[in-house]
Amino acid sequence: MTSLDARPVLFIVSGPSGAGKGTALSFLSEEFNLKRLTTYTTRARRPEEEDGRDYIFVSEEQFFEKVRQGVIYEYTRTYRHDLYGSPAELVHDTSSSDHAIVELDPLGFFRVRAVSRRRVVGIFVAPPSYDEQERRIMERHPEGDVAERMHISMQQLNSSWSYDYFVVNDSVETFRQDLKAVVRAELLRASGARRLLASRTSLDPTLVVVDRATDRVVDRADRDSV
Repeated sequence: MTSLDARPVLFIVSGPSGAGKGTALSFLSEEFNLKRLTTYTTRARRPEEEDGRDYIFVSEEQFFEKVRQGVIYEYTRTYRHDLYGSPAELVHDTSSSDHAIVELDPLGFFRVRAVSRRRVVGIFVAPPSYDEQERRIMERHPEGDVAERMHISMQQLNSSWSYDYFVVNDSVETFRQDLKAVVRAELLRASGARRLLASRTSLDPTLVVVDRATDRVVDRADRDSV
């Protein structure tokens, strides 16, 4: 019972280039109506991407202005020149009880998990093999930075041990079923904790006291009046 946690869940999806992070985010946000939080980047937008949904695309000057304003909480530079930044609402937003999902690299995952007011659940998405990942990268990035992306991918895989779940993206159907199982279990854990808190006085006698004069059960918060 000590592992139950009623806080809203923040699912953080990470993984190497070509692993299927975007697929995971789109599928899970729609399947479970999760609030999709969008990160910032200075890289060029791909034809299939939508500004404000996949990323918020900004210039480097705009990016660092948002860092100075506190809009971007943390950031990293990858693939030689591209910047990626996390919005401050990942760690500071307490106005919503909605469960949320976001894509971050491992460094961003470690930083956000350390300070977020939500319960962070890390999902690391991986390709089925080294060769398959290389094929996917070559297909997506024919401009020729495959070696660098594969090198960074190996570094990211070394961080996967720190995540809560490791999901392999082999077949589409199996991948989706595995992702659904992860999120369903974590949402059940959160809803169970909330129900337990709501009915704590009837389920846990250590949280109540009894007025001996009337045999009335009183919430422990009111014990000073007993």
